[in-house]
Amino acid sequence: MASGNPLPIETYLKNWEEICSNFYTNDDKLAGTIVGLVEFASHSNGEVTLNFSNVDQTMMGKTEDLEPLFNKIGFNNGVMLLPKEFDKYLENKRKIRSEFHRKKAKELRKELNDLLNSKPAQYTALHRRSELSTFINQYKSSVGAKPFIKALLRMLQLQLKQSTLISWTFLDDIFTQNGPDFMRASVNLLVNVLGFTHTVQQVDESGRGDNLRTWYMNSLLSDTNIKSLIGTFPKENSLGNVGATGSIELSSQQRPIEMSSSTGNIISRLCYLPIKILLVWWSLSRMWLNFCFGIIGFKKNIPEESSVSSELRV
Repeated sequence: MASGNPLPIETYLKNWEEICSNFYTNDDKLAGTIVGLVEFASHSNGEVTLNFSNVDQTMMGKTEDLEPLFNKIGFNNGVMLLPKEFDKYLENKRKIRSEFHRKKAKELRKELNDLLNSKPAQYTALHRRSELSTFINQYKSSVGAKPFIKALLRMLQLQLKQSTLISWTFLDDIFTQNGPDFMRASVNLLVNVLGFTHTVQQVDESGRGDNLRTWYMNSLLSDTNIKSLIGTFPKENSLGNVGATGSIELSSQQRPIEMSSSTGNIISRLCYLPIKILLVWWSLSRMWLNFCFGIIGFKKNIPEESSVSSELRV
């Protein structure tokens, strides 16, 4: 059994909670090492023993120098003084970790809401293409981001030659589940770079903020612009066999007719049709006038020819 006079378990647990909080809140490396040592301690013959063999000593320092810290959480020479209370250590650690993640998730949802409701920026076609290329190059190898990129590519492809806008529906947690950096980059891409609009289809009543949201294609992106953006994506098979995020379909929102290449060609032909009709009418009019003037000229020449014939007979 471990030597020493144990303190009340409440004292050890309080010090243990401080170490756990320091690890999760401040990302303290030493505190994290201590938490790991306790969590994965060895159990044998009723004893709980810390295993220092797999710990980076350069980061942790000498074990004997840290002995006072281990004493504060109920360990003496690496052996737990109150081994029967070990489960309480793990339970307190889980509570602190859960509370930490709950707070971080709340902060992340608030930031997401602010980003979603920010005023969109204005991008030129070249700047838009450059920003999209940067996003794809940064996240195309990320397992969590591949479904998002694949769905975005399909959305752009399906929009070509369509008279209504493509819609894309998925839960807001798609943004947050891959971390804050991806959340900021992906929302900026949709809202600012691509100029998509969005609306909440179903509010998350659990309070976690995982709303079901529908995104709509930028109505001012022409087929020419979209084809240029599609050119920045890797081949779809390079994204693997992952499924595309959310559901993509044609919406009822009308797209400006001049944005579609197919309708644009029809419009240009329709606009040119009156001109063609006018040209044909003008050609026919000239032919008719020439014909009429020809007849008039012919009639004028008949009397002259008759008088000449009379003179010859005389």
